[in-house]
Amino acid sequence: MKRTVLYDVHKRLNAKFMEFGGYEMPLQYTGIIEEHLAVRSAAGIFDVSHMGEIFISGRDAIAFCERLTPNHVSRLSPGQAQYSFLLNERGGVVDDLIVYRMDRDSFMLCVNASNTDKDYRWILSQKEGNVVIDDRSEQFGLISVQGPSSMQILSPIFSSAPDVRRFTFGAVDFKGRKLYLSRTGYTGEDGYECFVDSRDTVDLWNTIMESGSRYGLKPVGLGARDTLRTEMGYPLYGMELDDTATPLSANLGWVIKLDKGDFIGRDALKAAAGRGLDKKLAGIVMQGRSIPRHKNPVVWKDRVVGEVTTGTYSPSLSRGVAMAYLDSDVEASEVGVDIRSILHTGTVVQLPFIKK
Repeated sequence: MKRTVLYDVHKRLNAKFMEFGGYEMPLQYTGIIEEHLAVRSAAGIFDVSHMGEIFISGRDAIAFCERLTPNHVSRLSPGQAQYSFLLNERGGVVDDLIVYRMDRDSFMLCVNASNTDKDYRWILSQKEGNVVIDDRSEQFGLISVQGPSSMQILSPIFSSAPDVRRFTFGAVDFKGRKLYLSRTGYTGEDGYECFVDSRDTVDLWNTIMESGSRYGLKPVGLGARDTLRTEMGYPLYGMELDDTATPLSANLGWVIKLDKGDFIGRDALKAAAGRGLDKKLAGIVMQGRSIPRHKNPVVWKDRVVGEVTTGTYSPSLSRGVAMAYLDSDVEASEVGVDIRSILHTGTVVQLPFIKK
């Protein structure tokens, strides 16, 4: 397995590790629930250096990215970012990502760790026009600070942190070296991402930890990262998203701009929108103490009507919760979730599970 440049830091913090996206990553440090609640009430620091950074530049970069992704890339100004997808011709998701417009003819695509190599090959296979495609993932470390105290923690390090608005980014100075500070997030809380030279990543982590010590900053692993994004109804590639599921079924139609020019997957999505969806992503809050898990069947009127994509315990709700794709004809307020051959009752709710 690969390791990020922060691996030794995690070891010193007594992290428990797991494999994720081909990397040996921290699952937890002091406990998933404690780390989760720290992000909701104060702040957490995440190592997300396993994410990929693919750059697209050149005279035809705008036109190429417009065809490559379904959102309006051309409407971004330098210093702005947007959530988007790489789609196949069937409208399925190759990956979800964030597009950063670096300057007039240059974009950075931040992609999922498990998909970086696949995404890079996919983008190369679609190449057209005068563009340069460059995978620079090994050059970057990526540290995220999430939580209501994130601005106070980063402001002493980066004086411009308060000026970075949601889904914008900018170059900032760190001890005489340049890094990019963005403000997107995946927890539902305010937060920042620091794209830093891999050689400076450990120094930056230690500096942030020192600044955050009086604000209750805690290192957070993949376990709490998953419970945090689940509470917000945010999809994860390989769970809610894959090359067969369309963004429309995942309640992400707002990303798809069918009225813009041609993009990969447009015809398939337009046809799917016209005929109606076969299934749709919904939330389920369990009524008892049971905790649903990935692939648990969902039952309504004595028939299986769906399957859990993500199931976990919600520390904010003190309940088991699930995201599940349900048949579009399901009009139930209650369903059964088959957990080890026993049906447990859950209430169908609109995502997200908690409002921010």
